[in-house]
Order: sequence, then structure tokens, then C-alpha cells
Amino acid sequence: MYAMQYEITLPADYDIAIIRQRVATRAPALDHLPGLGLKAYLIRERGVEGSPVNQYAPFYLWASTEGMGRFLWGGGGFGGIVDSFGRPPVRHWTGVACLAGPDRDGAPRHATRHTEPMPVDADPTGLVAEAVADLQRRARQPGIHTIALAVDPRSWELVRFTLWTGPAAAEDAPLYQVLHLSVPHLGEITRAA
Repeated sequence: MYAMQYEITLPADYDIAIIRQRVATRAPALDHLPGLGLKAYLIRERGVEGSPVNQYAPFYLWASTEGMGRFLWGGGGFGGIVDSFGRPPVRHWTGVACLAGPDRDGAPRHATRHTEPMPVDADPTGLVAEAVADLQRRARQPGIHTIALAVDPRSWELVRFTLWTGPAAAEDAPLYQVLHLSVPHLGEITRAA
């Protein structure tokens, strides 16, 4: 599994309805994309739920790096982003675990992405094991659709991505609205908590 996200910050006076319409018309095209575990079409809307910005920020969990490559540079969809907004930087992390929450059958309304640097003097083996144990505890919380853990070994950063069917738990993390969820291969990357 591989995690990926790009964030397109839009002008303060941008009509976010344009993004909503874009997602409504284009999102179903990825509902069956080979190699894609999950794509959460996420936005932050300035002044809504505490967001200081307008932002389009899709988050992906890939079942295969081949699928990710096809999407980014093989004509599989990223060209539409480049044509509309220019080429944004794409953050990516090596996946560790993806767990189904108790509300997997519900429709997620919110998402959070919590990042945490690893201490420079610590062995990542123990830190990742602790993070997996924490992920397993969190995955049992009511309101969780899916929760995933990944690592950026360049900066030694942990990232925890959570999809919520109800209000998200308070976290020191950006809160996104979920407009659509494509899950063509979610079963391949998910295990039970």
C-alpha cells in the first residue's frame, strides 16, 4: 500500500461550488480504477468548520505503485488536475496498515490527516510498532469508516489518515469534508482491527 495526497489551495473568494461540481461529474471515473485502493475527494472550505482556506486535497491509498504511476504520469487522470490547476507537489508515504472501522458500511463525511515527526534519536522499529497498536485501538472507535498509517522515511514522519462517518474526533490535524469516495480495491489493502 502507498499513500498519496496533493493539496491545491484556492483563492479566498474562490467559488467552492466549482470543485463540488468537478467532483460530482469526474469522480465516478475512478470508481473502478486498477490499482486504486481508495480515493477520498476532500475539500476544506474557508469559514466552514474552522477552515482558514479553500482547498481541494484528495487523499489516495494505492493497492499498487503501478496504479499510482499510471495515474500520475501514465494518462490515468492526473493530467486533468495539471490542466486545471498546474502541477501541484504530491506528498507520498509508504503504507504500513489500513484498517476497517466499525462504521465501514456508512458514508464518510469527514477526514483528518494527522502527521507526527519521529524523534531523530529513536529506532523506527519501536515507533512504528507503537503507532500500529495505537491505530488498532483507534480503529474500534464509533464513527470510523477507515483508518490508515503510513511513513515518510525521508523526513521520518508518521501519517494517520482517518475517514469519519460522523463528526471527527478533535485532533491536531486538518479537517476535510468528503465529497466522494472511490474504493475499487479497498478490500485488498484493508484488514480487520
